[in-house]
Amino acid sequence: MNKQVKEVMMPKVLVTNDDGIDAHGLRILVDALSKHADVYVVAPADQQSGKSHSITFLREVTPQERDVKGAVAAWVLDGTPADCVMWAIDYLRDEEGVEPDFVISGINLGFNTGLAAYYSGTVAGAREGAINGIRSIALSVGGQDGMSAEHFDYLIGLLPQLMEMSMQIDPGIILSVNAPDVPSWDIKGVRVAETAPRGYGIRFFFEKKKNGNYQMTGEADYLDDNMRYDIDWCAASYVAVSPIPTTLSDPVALMRLKGLARAADCLTLIIDPQEKMPVHLKNADRLTGNLEKLTRAVSRMDLPIILAESYDMGDILPQIKKYASEAETVRHIHPDVWTSPDLEKFAGAIDCRKVLIAGAATNVELLQTVPGFLRRGYEVVVLKDCCDSADTDGHDLSIKMMEDMGCRISTLETEVMMLAGSCPKQVLNSVKNLLRT
Repeated sequence: MNKQVKEVMMPKVLVTNDDGIDAHGLRILVDALSKHADVYVVAPADQQSGKSHSITFLREVTPQERDVKGAVAAWVLDGTPADCVMWAIDYLRDEEGVEPDFVISGINLGFNTGLAAYYSGTVAGAREGAINGIRSIALSVGGQDGMSAEHFDYLIGLLPQLMEMSMQIDPGIILSVNAPDVPSWDIKGVRVAETAPRGYGIRFFFEKKKNGNYQMTGEADYLDDNMRYDIDWCAASYVAVSPIPTTLSDPVALMRLKGLARAADCLTLIIDPQEKMPVHLKNADRLTGNLEKLTRAVSRMDLPIILAESYDMGDILPQIKKYASEAETVRHIHPDVWTSPDLEKFAGAIDCRKVLIAGAATNVELLQTVPGFLRRGYEVVVLKDCCDSADTDGHDLSIKMMEDMGCRISTLETEVMMLAGSCPKQVLNSVKNLLRT
């Protein structure tokens, strides 16, 4: 029998940087990646540090082919890192039939921790990839020109792990990776950390020179011992991995500006109304129908809704999603939805002290989430016909336990009609019709 050998598809990686195509960090990165990826390089002709996400908008740029060890193909472009990635994506797709799986920018000489991420051409190269829906990683090592090759070794060894980490998050989020300027054997490990905010770790300013001109410089600023930020971990000889989003809107600010922070009669939280939910429930059709009615009625009254989404339960049910276009969504892993920081943000932006709780599963998610609302002073109403569990006895026991905690146990029709009573007649009649269907 002939053996059939299955060809293993190598990931396609686009590499760029802001130190220029001849930079030591880029050459080492490409050579290392070539062992397990098809590597394409498009990098600036010269130093582009501090150019951030600037683009060459009003002049022509000229790509020229170059030889880079380990690369399938390489070009140098007389533009910025963002130019390089933008040009490469279009050229590779249209001329070479190649769609990159990753954009990796670096390895930069010098930290891009904290505030530096705003100004960094290295991070901007990765950001341009993420904007285009490509998983993107920015790599930086603290220090300057002349560092020893072994100072890159630890990052190089992390590449497969970093690419796997990138696969676990939204492609619109950059992984910004910063390694300390020490030999690999002196690095203590890897930590996932927030990017430090403005005014922490380093500040940039113009320094006046003797000739009367000014030059941009930076200096160390305040550090604390909470080990919360990328700067802290790098200073302690760890590699810091920081997820940086590319979204341009803040959901809490949107809620406030859209008027959702006005005094509302109540907030509705629906837990895990997702595609895999019916598989685990005894009365799935009844529950799904009631959740649809609840969503439609609350939306018709223009009251705020938060949908809690468990990572492993699939997409939001289409009949819920259809009527909850204005709802905010929080993702959680732990059964207690309050472990998602987004719930704290969204609930805090809505000025009300009453919450309707519905969804699955009564004896797990609902039971563990309710105490968080009670501790925060909410009047909690559990809609017993809008929640369910795979365990009937567990459902009934959990309803009793939540009542003993101080929750009010009610029904869909009772609570919705109480809310609709203060609405205009047209809305009231509409809600009545929804409940009858």
